[in-house]
Amino acid sequence: MNISDLTLIVAAGGKSSRMGRDKRFLPMDGEPLLARTLRKSRAAGFRAIVLAAEGVRSDLSALAEEFGATLVTDEQPAQGPAAAIAAGLAAAETEWSLVLSGDMPFYDFELVRALLSAAEGDTQVVLPTLSGYWQPLAALYRRDAGAVFAAAIARGDRKLGIILRELAVQELALTVDAGLFFNVNTPAAYRLALGRLANEQRRRPILSVAAPASGTGKTTFIERLIPLLRERGVAVAVIKSDSHGFDLDTEGKDSARFSAAGAEAVAVSSPHGYFILQKTKSRKDFQNLIAKIDSNSVNLYITESRSHGVLPTLMLDRGVGTPEIDERVVAHFVKDPARAADVLTADLDDMDTAVRLALFLMGRPLYGADGAMFLTM
Repeated sequence: MNISDLTLIVAAGGKSSRMGRDKRFLPMDGEPLLARTLRKSRAAGFRAIVLAAEGVRSDLSALAEEFGATLVTDEQPAQGPAAAIAAGLAAAETEWSLVLSGDMPFYDFELVRALLSAAEGDTQVVLPTLSGYWQPLAALYRRDAGAVFAAAIARGDRKLGIILRELAVQELALTVDAGLFFNVNTPAAYRLALGRLANEQRRRPILSVAAPASGTGKTTFIERLIPLLRERGVAVAVIKSDSHGFDLDTEGKDSARFSAAGAEAVAVSSPHGYFILQKTKSRKDFQNLIAKIDSNSVNLYITESRSHGVLPTLMLDRGVGTPEIDERVVAHFVKDPARAADVLTADLDDMDTAVRLALFLMGRPLYGADGAMFLTM
């Protein structure tokens, strides 16, 4: 069995209560989030695609027609993903189907191949697990499981965990990037998704560290982050913006501190010029040193800037000045953080979160506990 033997069921309910607006039509690189999922689905080569939603809408019908999908709707409203699974399996053309949440923009359909070998015997569900978390909206379901979901809904049960216990489930532990299962279901998650997407369009990923005022600790923050990333195999170059001009840094100055922390390269720019300190294994000729960092030795560029950065930006806040949490900011590092609905918040000294964010935003794998924050956001 391979992907061409499967029906894909895209679960796209529509309540979006945690997002506050219809997440299916959030812009993602020039197309709605749901359209991105359907486009990738069609390219993967499934036998058929079923789009499962709560009700018929003209925009959903148009998407289904554009991507060759069959639109099905829930028999009962407000039953969550259980209803999408029941309706989707009832319409499936094949014995086995992949059920996928429509809000996973980074899902890789190559993962399906790992599930196929377990779809045998009496098994009704091949359920991937990651870091101990079930992934029922990225699982394989046998067609007869649909009747179990329908019966559960009819008696008032719609929680996936309860229904799955009535089925013959084969769990399959995966060791893959947790970011592939990332759900865009809150405004904070949407910011993170846009940041990762921006980096997918670049030759090398960028992470900005910004603050509303000097003295906030941007240099120290980056200095602490660099060796932690190096432990994960990430070679970092730092680009420092200085609006007041500069002298070539000496010991104790910012660029020297970044270099000592392990940065492969450090660049400083100002209205009057720039310099680049690049580590090399051998002497480079003049042409290789002209205003260019050797990107072959760098995995991530970190920019330090005042007030603003580029997407994705980590905004540092020590209570000096007022940070502008605009669309470029994906996380707010602040002393004594309070949970915010629209942006991820963390303590200024929480370098574990900073590392996880950097890895996620550059598309590097997050394994084990590293991925837990992204799986549960």
